Amino acid sequence: MSRTDLLMFLADEIVARKVEDRPLKVGIDGRSGAGKSTLADELGLAITRKGFEVLRASVDDFHNPRERRHKQGEFSARGYYEDAYDYESVVSALLGPLSGSTFPVLCRQLSFDQRTNLPLSPPPVRASANTILLVEGIFVFRGRLNGYWDYRILLDIDTQTSLGRAVARDTGVIGPAEVVRRKLEVRYEPAWQMYVAEVNPEAEADVVIDNRETANPQILNRA
Repeated sequence: MSRTDLLMFLADEIVARKVEDRPLKVGIDGRSGAGKSTLADELGLAITRKGFEVLRASVDDFHNPRERRHKQGEFSARGYYEDAYDYESVVSALLGPLSGSTFPVLCRQLSFDQRTNLPLSPPPVRASANTILLVEGIFVFRGRLNGYWDYRILLDIDTQTSLGRAVARDTGVIGPAEVVRRKLEVRYEPAWQMYVAEVNPEAEADVVIDNRETANPQILNRA
């Protein structure tokens, strides 16, 4: 299907689940380079056109400090899976407030800057009952977060596509190409396999999308 058709399909599916008196929360998951951020941005525009307020967030803005992230080693897959993200802050700052019964409510879209390794305290944002929250990131169907989602999207790509996109995206940002490649092969991809074995994100998803060809994505499975 075309990219436009996919966005229309997803926007319709999400809006159909929206109830009048509370926000709706969407989780977008996938291995490194799956296209989560791009899809969330495009989907946000499609939903906004339908008359809803969209709140965008990423779990990458809720990292733990470097000392915690790397306590099992900078290239440790287990360390990435267990220590990278501050899920309690995701819940307390964002998912918890949007899961209440009284709106509008104040929430925060980020808590930590991993590049400066410093906490962030941005002004809170106001979310109304008309809000649709789009949160993208790896491992977002894990137990601490999974119960909050009203709709779950899984983007599927193969390992080689993930590697190619990560090298193109992150070279010069987190290091030279060889460091990016090593991190993906030794840390990120093995951690994704741990997640697949423990959580089985495909079984949790409401829709699974083959996003190897971004201009022509394919729906592989839907609940």
